[in-house]
Amino acid sequence: MIRRGRRGALRTMLRLGAGAAAFGAAAVAAQMLLRKPRGAASALPVARKDPGRRLVRPPGAVGEPAFLAGCIRCYRCQDACDVGAIRFFTAGDGALFHTPHIDPAVKGCTLCMRCTQVCPTHVLRPLEPRERGRVRMASAELREDLCLSHKAKRIRDEQAMLMALGREPTEATAMAERRGPCGECYMFCPLRERAIRLEPGAFLAPILVKKECVGCGMCEEICRVVTRGRPAIRVVATRGMV
Repeated sequence: MIRRGRRGALRTMLRLGAGAAAFGAAAVAAQMLLRKPRGAASALPVARKDPGRRLVRPPGAVGEPAFLAGCIRCYRCQDACDVGAIRFFTAGDGALFHTPHIDPAVKGCTLCMRCTQVCPTHVLRPLEPRERGRVRMASAELREDLCLSHKAKRIRDEQAMLMALGREPTEATAMAERRGPCGECYMFCPLRERAIRLEPGAFLAPILVKKECVGCGMCEEICRVVTRGRPAIRVVATRGMV
């Protein structure tokens, strides 16, 4: 009985060993098959690098090299900003640490110009509110396919076409129309009728005049609130990204 027990245990061990060897051989073969040839491109998607944040300085800011050299990180500009639009970079932002910037996704600049009047080194050039049209903080872009007012305009045209053909508007078209026009970017723009105008008779559809836009971000701020997602109008940094 003892011999049989030992023999049975030996046979079991041999079977297990053979199974493990076969599994190991299969794993090595699979690894060889899946190994990427030298110089071959990877078939797996490569994660795209985070583009970072926009570098938008407060109004009146001088060129970036002069700004970094002259800003003494005193925080007076932030203290003067009643609406809380001015934020500061953190230690993780390298040479930008403790320098002011505007994040239109959080809060736009109202162009009150108070920050420019308290800067001790004049890296924010002193400006009066009447001079806000001279500011160039950034630029902006409008995507009509995301704009509620431009969508309403298209839906109106579609409904008119359907009615001309003797057909009733579709339920999807009717539901989209119920959201209606917007026009909030125009109302919030400190330079409305200059930087943003309205298309006549077109459901408050905005027209962006880029050469007049100063990039304050008020339009993007309110657009994010209205759409609760991707804004139709967005500030584009002219100083680059962080």
